[in-house]
Amino acid sequence: MNLLNNIKNQTKSIINKINSMNVKPVSLHDLSAFVRQLSTMCAAGVPLYQAINTLHDGLDEAQLKHVLFSIKEKIKSGTNFSECLTEFPKVFPPLMASLVKVGEITGLLEKALTKYADLLEWEEEFKSKLVTMMIYPVMMLLVGTTVLVFILAVILPRFVAIFSDFNQALPWPTLILLETSNIFMNYWWLILIIVAVLTVLLMKYYKTKEGKSLFDKSILRIPLLGNAIHKSLLSRFSFVLSVMVGSGVPLLQALSVTGDTISSSVLSEYVKAIAKNVERGDSLSKALKEYSFFPKQVVQMVNVGEETGKLEDVLTKIATFYEREMEIITRRVVIILEPIIILGMALVVGFVAIAVLLPILSLSTVVK
Repeated sequence: MNLLNNIKNQTKSIINKINSMNVKPVSLHDLSAFVRQLSTMCAAGVPLYQAINTLHDGLDEAQLKHVLFSIKEKIKSGTNFSECLTEFPKVFPPLMASLVKVGEITGLLEKALTKYADLLEWEEEFKSKLVTMMIYPVMMLLVGTTVLVFILAVILPRFVAIFSDFNQALPWPTLILLETSNIFMNYWWLILIIVAVLTVLLMKYYKTKEGKSLFDKSILRIPLLGNAIHKSLLSRFSFVLSVMVGSGVPLLQALSVTGDTISSSVLSEYVKAIAKNVERGDSLSKALKEYSFFPKQVVQMVNVGEETGKLEDVLTKIATFYEREMEIITRRVVIILEPIIILGMALVVGFVAIAVLLPILSLSTVVK
């Protein structure tokens, strides 16, 4: 019997792994809405299984619906909710599983879910603001590039036939433009291949530890943009840590999980080093003080939070402050980018206009 049970358990484990491998990530919006609704239902006293079953029946998103069906069946068979979440890491981040596990242990699952819902909504709003601010400059770049390609691929070749009928030397701007057009028209496939190969190679290198570290360090050195990213990382670190601490997660474990959820390898390494210092007996503020990545005001505020026993509130205020700082800097970047893009487009269009008009003026002189 024991052998049969072991075989059944191993078979179930293999099936679960296969199912989790086939699962694709869901959008931040769908996950945020699910966690918020689940936290609301749990806070209202609805049993977990019933809450998940109700949400499953009302979902339209097929991927999340499929995952919730598996989870509610596992819960029905006696599996903890946190264990269910760990089987679908592409859908539910490790941070959520950690918070839920703490909530199950402390009996405050609805509080843990509420805190995580706050975090997801904060991230969604954060990304939405960034996208909104970057839409205009990106659209300008796309329009400018489209116009330039249209001129090189459609308009300019029509002038080539006219210019070739006259045995007259063409101005150097026209020669440069014609050569560029010829390269683009004759070797566009090669250009696409080179761009595709370089993109794939860069993406593969970025996925390596060395490549990601180099990219994360380099982007922080870019004027203005690096400062904005620095502020956003401080904001996310503070908010995630405040959510963990507010959910009852011990500080050392909270730092460990926070370090794993940070996208920047630079900050992630700092947080892991800070966790080691805290494990040796240092306070959080003392551990933060050793790294220049964390400004003095952050260290001072964390110190106040530790002394007053209001670390969660202080971390939330730090996150809010640096989120606003990031928005201000990002707006400055966009304001600076707009005239640069307009000037660049004007120079390109002006060069094209001169390159086309100069031979036309020369031809009109010859005709006369």
